[in-house]
Amino acid sequence: MQVRIWIAGALALAACDRAPHADGPPVRFAHTLAPAEAAALDALIAGRAPAVEATLLPFSRAEAVLGATLASADDCPDLLRIDATWLPALAAAGRVRPPPPALAARAWLPAGRALASWDGQLWAVPMSLDGLVLIRPATAPPPTPWPPADLAQLEAAAAAATTPGRHGLGLRVDGYWLVPFLRGHGADVADGARGTLGIDGAGAEAALADLAALFARGVVAPPPAPGAEAEHEAAAFARGELAILISGPWAYPALATAGPDGLGGLAIDALPGAPRGAQLLAVPACARAPERAWELAADLTAPATQAAWSRQLGAVPTTEDGLAAAAPLARETYAALAAARPLPRHPLSAALFDDLSPAVAAVVAGDATPAEALDGVRRAWARALAAGSR
Repeated sequence: MQVRIWIAGALALAACDRAPHADGPPVRFAHTLAPAEAAALDALIAGRAPAVEATLLPFSRAEAVLGATLASADDCPDLLRIDATWLPALAAAGRVRPPPPALAARAWLPAGRALASWDGQLWAVPMSLDGLVLIRPATAPPPTPWPPADLAQLEAAAAAATTPGRHGLGLRVDGYWLVPFLRGHGADVADGARGTLGIDGAGAEAALADLAALFARGVVAPPPAPGAEAEHEAAAFARGELAILISGPWAYPALATAGPDGLGGLAIDALPGAPRGAQLLAVPACARAPERAWELAADLTAPATQAAWSRQLGAVPTTEDGLAAAAPLARETYAALAAARPLPRHPLSAALFDDLSPAVAAVVAGDATPAEALDGVRRAWARALAAGSR
């Protein structure tokens, strides 16, 4: 009941910030929200006029599905919720339209505004900030030293916390989770704007070897079947089988406990070398009702709504007023992400993990050496950089 009160109040406050719009066809909203987020959205839009027709797209396929839909301009959604890495390609191709001046002028936090921009222009509005952080039970004493100044300290703390029945660290076999290891060894993912490969030195192989060694030594929990990562890590965390988890705000609803101030029970710290990202709301160039879509985007990013979602979901606000009124868990996450760095801002960036994630999986499984796996990634990224420069 408390959640519904927060959400209903947020919607009422957001609606007061704009003039009422006449009823019309539903605003079609295509999104990639997780189950808890989708339930919060349903509560927020219930009874809204005009109505909202929400469509859930699986995150793993959403970029390709939306790209094809917007390219054909056939049966376009009115509003999209997209990952920030998708925006450069959409904006460069003219698939999205900039927000109206009044919404663009909202007091967005600099980190959110930057990730909603491309080539000096705001092309979307930031809905929430995210990225990788270190998550521990708030009741557990922190390792020493803590928080870690670098990955070597994190690996040492995780190894010391590994005991029979408990792994010191949880992380996913995914290229995104490799990024801190790459950066810790002086490497990174490819940067299309600079034309740099990022993984052409020996540091990239050392980073992948370090990550794989943590699995081999039992410091990191064995990976579950692909697609079951979220449920597996939440269950292991709840049973006390993970001392430290590397994940992001998307995991909080399954990990945290509910209290009077919203979700809590978690201690959040910065992960050295972490990537920082955001979820954005964008209106396609082919939208049938762009004005009403931007009204919905304004409601979904209103400070009152963001504060409510920080309590219910642990979502990190993107507005100054939203952050000021946010729950402690969201504010701690914002502080932990302050030193994180976004992935390179380029149309190629989102596709890089199509090559990197299988390479990580092959090395962790023992099917390839870091040199063998990364050799294929280097060739693929070099071709992509060459094609993008033409």
